[in-house]
Amino acid sequence: MPLTRTIRTSSTDVLIDPDENNQLVARSSAQCQHLRSVATTRIQELTGNVGPVVLNEVRDTLALLLDL
Repeated sequence: MPLTRTIRTSSTDVLIDPDENNQLVARSSAQCQHLRSVATTRIQELTGNVGPVVLNEVRDTLALLLDL
């Protein structure tokens, strides 16, 4: 899913604050409503990790959106 630095008050966005693990330069928002599949061959390098708390928020939001 895409990230944006434009923060909106949407219940489908998950806010991510920058830290040393995720290597973001500014507060960002994961746009869970814009879920996409990407071929793993297109991924050239890993940049950072959002951590378990944000990952659980994303999973919970996706579960609501996808009615899981």
